[in-house]
Amino acid sequence: MPAKPRWLTIPLASALLLVLAILLIYKFGNFRQERVVKNFLEELRQGNYQKAYQLWGPAPSYPYADFMKDWGGTQSYYGTIRRYRILDSKSRGNGIVVSVEFDHLKNPVFFWVDLKTNTLAFSPFNELK
Repeated sequence: MPAKPRWLTIPLASALLLVLAILLIYKFGNFRQERVVKNFLEELRQGNYQKAYQLWGPAPSYPYADFMKDWGGTQSYYGTIRRYRILDSKSRGNGIVVSVEFDHLKNPVFFWVDLKTNTLAFSPFNELK
């Protein structure tokens, strides 16, 4: 087999590196926001509700009492967090939607991570299409 011309080596290598970089950005582009969700869920799993609420981003429209009704352990809406898995994430406007599967819930929960503040909220989107 004849050797490739030397002048093709650099453009070919550059194109391959570009494709690899694009794939890595696509796969890990929302890593920081997924980590915010993971940190929040780990605090809940460990029972650190005050710290989890701080990660959520305290707001007058969602006081700590309401947060505890949703996330405060066995009697809360979402129950005790034991095992979870981040399914996917996707950019939407000025935030990232992160889909999380819990072992004790039938449907995934969609979180919204604000890109500027990295605070959490319930996502206005219930799908990642």
